[in-house]
Amino acid sequence: MRVGLSIILLFISFLSVAESIAVKVKSDFINLHSGPGRGYPITQVALKGEQLTLMQRRTDWVQVDFKQQNLWIARKDLIHVISLDNQIFVINDDKSAELHEQRWQLGLMFGDFNGSSYYQLNTQYAFSQYMQTELAIGQAQGQQSNYRIAELSVLINPFPSWRLSPYFALGGGVININPRTVLVQTTERNHPLASVEFGGRFYLTRQFILRAGYRHSVIMTDSDDNIETDTWKLGFSVFF
Repeated sequence: MRVGLSIILLFISFLSVAESIAVKVKSDFINLHSGPGRGYPITQVALKGEQLTLMQRRTDWVQVDFKQQNLWIARKDLIHVISLDNQIFVINDDKSAELHEQRWQLGLMFGDFNGSSYYQLNTQYAFSQYMQTELAIGQAQGQQSNYRIAELSVLINPFPSWRLSPYFALGGGVININPRTVLVQTTERNHPLASVEFGGRFYLTRQFILRAGYRHSVIMTDSDDNIETDTWKLGFSVFF
């Protein structure tokens, strides 16, 4: 360890930090992005000796205040900054520091379920930036039947740092079919179903996500022939 340099452990949570930290650039430059990911454009460059303030963390990205602008730097780029009194940083890799990240999402989606209007309310919990679990409750209103669907899915995000991030999901649940007949009396039916979904998320802001997806489901009936359905949906999610 160099003489005169002490080690500061940097703890930056996703939600907030107890105190912002002022630093300066020690390398030639640092790229500053408009959002927390490589998919966001570089809008500013902080040169050697320039000052910025570390504000908060989102996974592997840190929000900074630079020239009265809220920008983001990659966590690994913190090796290129020092404190104003020339102290260096050692990043704490303790996973417990990530427990403060916002892991819950609440979403609302609209679309088409086999030709019927469809809407869905969903909530997600993130085990990591690559994998989430989702509980979705949906309803479709058709000319012949009404459908109520409850599904539990696992979502995989292979590129979580991209602003436009693709995902795929596997899930299963139950569908309630309520026929809309007048002349012939029929009863409600409940059937299990399994689904696969592909889609994309677009991060409009750090808290607000636009989402579109296509889901193919197989309804397992009591007869030999299963029913296949297609669902197209568009909506949004927010962190909480």
